[in-house]
Amino acid sequence: MAAGWKPDPVSRFGLGFSGSVNPGNDAFTKVLLHMDGSNGGTSFLDSNLGGSAHTWTPTSATTSTSAQKFGATSMLTAAGFITTPDSADFTVGSGDFTIDYWFNANGNAFGVNKYLAGQTSVGNVAATTAWDFFATPAGFSFEVFQGGLNVLITGAINFSGTSSWNHVAAVRNGGTLSLYLNGTVASFTSISGGINDSPASLSVGRAGDATPNPWVGFIDEFRFSVGIARWVSNFTPPVLQYG
Repeated sequence: MAAGWKPDPVSRFGLGFSGSVNPGNDAFTKVLLHMDGSNGGTSFLDSNLGGSAHTWTPTSATTSTSAQKFGATSMLTAAGFITTPDSADFTVGSGDFTIDYWFNANGNAFGVNKYLAGQTSVGNVAATTAWDFFATPAGFSFEVFQGGLNVLITGAINFSGTSSWNHVAAVRNGGTLSLYLNGTVASFTSISGGINDSPASLSVGRAGDATPNPWVGFIDEFRFSVGIARWVSNFTPPVLQYG
């Protein structure tokens, strides 16, 4: 899948950087949520350098000092989420993209699928949905939608009932769609053609405008990059927040 691969000037910094930040906030970055704030705070600043100034509205989600990957806080959801309206920034078409973030199950076990992020329409209508992430009792999945069909990739990960942090990245690199869990490729598949340009909201903590089964736990350092495949081979997850 990655024959002849070498790190590009952006993605190579995911291997580590000597400083207070990891320089992964650039012209490709359309969303960057550090989830920094006060304990119990309801303000979520989008620090992206490559997109518009998105306003994120919380529902049963706060910044919390209870657990964090970077900084003083992360986002804590009690079956809650943050959301922002659709934007041209979120249109990926048939190009490369990367969505990556950290999650913590906060000791919760999952008997049903739980959605961590997505741009999914009300009622989960495939033709007006772009993509989503969800955790299952057996693992972790990412799917994109093309017309009325989905392309699904799933990887096994043992996180239910634990309180550890895990890194996830979904990457399209040309004709390959890959799911990385903690820096290791967990699943990949061939893909061609464009991904739906959804009019739905983009949400972190649930699947866009679709209401069932939002995430319960923590999420930190959420980044959505358009026009770049930041990783195309196994990697060491970032050790610092993006700056």
